[in-house]
Amino acid sequence: MATPLPPEGLPFDRASYRAVFDASENAIMVLDWDSGAVLEVNRKACESTGYTADEMRGLTADDLGDGTAANGRAQARRYVELAREGRCPRFEWRRRNRDGGLRWDEVHLKPAEIGGRKVLLAFARDITEHKEALEELQRREEQYRVIFEAASDGMFLWDHDLRIVDVNPAGLAIYQSPRDQAVGFAYAPGGPVADDVARQRLDGLQRALAGEAVYNEGLSTRRDGSSFEAEFCFLPVRRGERPQVLTVVRDISDRRRRERELQRSEARLRATVEASFDAVVAMDQEGRIVEFNASAERVFGYRRDEVLGGKLSTLILPERHRSAHERGLAHFQTTGRGPMIGRLVETTALRADGSEFPVELAISVAAVPEGHIFVGHLRDIGARRAAEAERSALEAQLRQAQKMEAIGQLTGGIAHDFNNILTSVIGYVVLAQERAERVQDAVIARQLGQAHLAAQRAQELISQMLAFARRQRGDPRPLALTPLARQTLRLLRSTLPSSIALDAQWLDADDEGAETWVVADPVQLEQILFNLCINARDAMNGRGRIAVRLGRRASGQLTCASCRGAVEGDWVELKVSDSGHGIAPELMDRIFDPFFSTKPPGQGTGMGLAMVHGIVHDHGGHLVVDSRPGEGSAFSVLLPPARPQAAASGEAPARPEPEAGFAGEQVLLVEDDAGVGSYLHEQLSAWGLHVTLMPHPDDALRLLQDPAFEPRLLLTDLTMPGMTGLQLAGHARLLRPGLPVVLVTGNANAIAPEDLRAAGVQHLLRKPLHARELSALLHELLPGRTAPAHPRERGAA
Repeated sequence: MATPLPPEGLPFDRASYRAVFDASENAIMVLDWDSGAVLEVNRKACESTGYTADEMRGLTADDLGDGTAANGRAQARRYVELAREGRCPRFEWRRRNRDGGLRWDEVHLKPAEIGGRKVLLAFARDITEHKEALEELQRREEQYRVIFEAASDGMFLWDHDLRIVDVNPAGLAIYQSPRDQAVGFAYAPGGPVADDVARQRLDGLQRALAGEAVYNEGLSTRRDGSSFEAEFCFLPVRRGERPQVLTVVRDISDRRRRERELQRSEARLRATVEASFDAVVAMDQEGRIVEFNASAERVFGYRRDEVLGGKLSTLILPERHRSAHERGLAHFQTTGRGPMIGRLVETTALRADGSEFPVELAISVAAVPEGHIFVGHLRDIGARRAAEAERSALEAQLRQAQKMEAIGQLTGGIAHDFNNILTSVIGYVVLAQERAERVQDAVIARQLGQAHLAAQRAQELISQMLAFARRQRGDPRPLALTPLARQTLRLLRSTLPSSIALDAQWLDADDEGAETWVVADPVQLEQILFNLCINARDAMNGRGRIAVRLGRRASGQLTCASCRGAVEGDWVELKVSDSGHGIAPELMDRIFDPFFSTKPPGQGTGMGLAMVHGIVHDHGGHLVVDSRPGEGSAFSVLLPPARPQAAASGEAPARPEPEAGFAGEQVLLVEDDAGVGSYLHEQLSAWGLHVTLMPHPDDALRLLQDPAFEPRLLLTDLTMPGMTGLQLAGHARLLRPGLPVVLVTGNANAIAPEDLRAAGVQHLLRKPLHARELSALLHELLPGRTAPAHPRERGAA
């Protein structure tokens, strides 16, 4: 138990008071009543100021103040006067310590009496940290107020009772409300809530009062009833003992509108990209795929989710292109340029199944927040290239056909004109042979015979030219190729040297040739086989092997070597191969041109393959050539197959040879070529006919209109200036019904049979004319002959 104090209190002596004086945590100074100078200080005063007690004795307010008016002598005197009056003032004083440092004290000044002497006691407590904290708080309050007032977002301060106690100008502007109507608004505790929006706001305020930061978005209503989209932030705030809530409101209507527009724009862009026929593939600066549209899925065979984020180079680029792709990407990142950017190029891409295909590629660059993206538009051009190749082939085919047609027309025209010359030459040679026989001149007869042989060789060349020009069709009929080929090869063997072997392989076991029937002229087919074999012989320099194969062939992917057309369907194939030197690739386009030959001068006319071209295409066929330099060549003649038919029995009856001349029958001869006209006039006159020669068809027509002129026969050329022979025959039919008409031409195949019948033409003769054929025809048309014929006239060739 504590010992009670004595009635007179504690027995303090001077030392005890000194101990209490020095133990105080406040600085205590005893000041002179009159001057205010320091008389005594305690330990805390010395510690606070840095002075010793002796140094402080005698100091005044001027010595201990900061030298300002607020803390100087005049202010100190005023405080002293108040203390003398017993008011005991409390004030803040900034002192200057011995080291010059400034500190704030809270000073309490009061009068006292010590040892019978009036003094002033100054009690000072260091409040520097507290004052600085208050000043910092004040600065922050001012800063926060500036921020609060200047903020673009609306700010509302709610107290614990959910009443608005402050609002900034932005908040008033957002809701279009005056301040006096906003401040003081409150949610009634437990009262009704207008709608879900208000309920959401109240929930946010209550959660913030509980210390939780709450964020949400939604519609809010202005004072005029209009609504807007807003973003709300409810923040707990503690000022004093009770919590408060700061609500930050941001009008996000414009942002949401921009976002919706951006979404619509992105949706349109996405729809455009997805609807694009081209594959659209985008990659970032790291080479990763960031876009892959539906067409890209179709073209490359990947799903979009399979490739997004994957390396473009490993997914859709062939391996040989990957290093160049990486170099180009690095070059762009360094320089901002790329060799393929902004250009349309053709390259190769890789599908998911590993197959490569040609593409047309255009690359553009777009700037994005992350840097750049590269957008590639790719189009599969495989079908287009195939179409271009087909078009090129068709154009080549057309050019070849036009070239061959032009050459054919030129060749046909030359052959036609040369036929007129040969008609005169052969005719006059025959007349001269008859005269030499009559005068029994053997030397002249032999010389004329050689001239006749030379003219016949020229006639054969003209026949080849007409065959190439498709102006000499011959007599097509159903036939089996096997027996015809066997017979032709038997004849051909005798023309080949023993150093060349001739092998034959037939599809048909017998000569019935059921698999090799075609509709063709047998003589022209013999010419085809003969020319191809002779061509093979000349390609082997006297030594090698010729192989002839006859069979059927399905075309597959073939192209005709002469017309460049596509070969399709089933064909009868006549193939002639050799082991010669082959054909140089640069010559392949010219081998069917007439008069083109690689043989030395004098060893070929260049008409052999040209004639084959003309005959084969005239029969609806094609030619396929396979040749490699140094490995020989193979020519395949493809003809349309025909149904086998029974062999025709008997032969066409021979035209009877004339046995007598004529007795002056009148013949109207119309021929614009002077040489041919002169020969025919002389030949017909020699046979006893009365010949009227008209070089111009107009003159002949006027003569036919003369009743006094009574011809028994009209013999006319086809091609003449001003009027054709057919037109003249038509006029003659009207003027002289029943008058026989004979038409002479070197291009018989150019005339349709119905045109001949319509013009009244009974017979058609081909140039060059043969005296025997002409004589026999005249005897058919002009019966009643009386004059005997010379023996040579019947046998003339």
